[in-house]
Amino acid sequence: MKRTIFLAALFAAYAPVAIAQAAADVTVLVGAKMVPPPAPGGKPPAGPPLSTPDSYYQPVGPFFFYVETLTSGNPTKYGVVSTTPCVQTGVFKRGMRLVFRFEVLDTTTNKRVTDRDNANVKVRLPHGEEVSARWAVRGAGGALPDSAWMWDAFWDIPPDYPIGALDYAIVVATTDGRKVAFTPPIQKTAKSDTRIRIID
Repeated sequence: MKRTIFLAALFAAYAPVAIAQAAADVTVLVGAKMVPPPAPGGKPPAGPPLSTPDSYYQPVGPFFFYVETLTSGNPTKYGVVSTTPCVQTGVFKRGMRLVFRFEVLDTTTNKRVTDRDNANVKVRLPHGEEVSARWAVRGAGGALPDSAWMWDAFWDIPPDYPIGALDYAIVVATTDGRKVAFTPPIQKTAKSDTRIRIID
């Protein structure tokens, strides 16, 4: 009993110091704070009326994409590693590894585009660099037999890369001559932008 009390007192005394020391070299990417709750029945301010673009009513294809961007548990060539690996996010610190993980569905065959299709699959970054994607199991070496297989590519963000939104495209070129560059849809308002964001 005395030992338990001693350990609890020891933890209480040193935990804040340990947390402060750990936080000294960690950048917080997302936080939460307490604010007054909105008034009951309150509505967001109305904006100007918008019309759906005609492109939303047109056929899609020849490919459909599902895309995720994630942190990585592997250190980058700049010596930075995420404290929370393999988490979907749209905010990345300079120096971090940005992982693109995605599926490509061929709408003409109703099949996935896989390694057997010999397609050329890349991620094109806004500064012109193209990163080749690979067909891989989710979880890599630690994957269980029922883990999903998807395309993935990664990019180590340079420490001096411009801060702000990152526009990218996934480019697929098939052996039958079809080529598509997919740009993820975004939400933009005066206060928000759902594109990937690079921070310092």
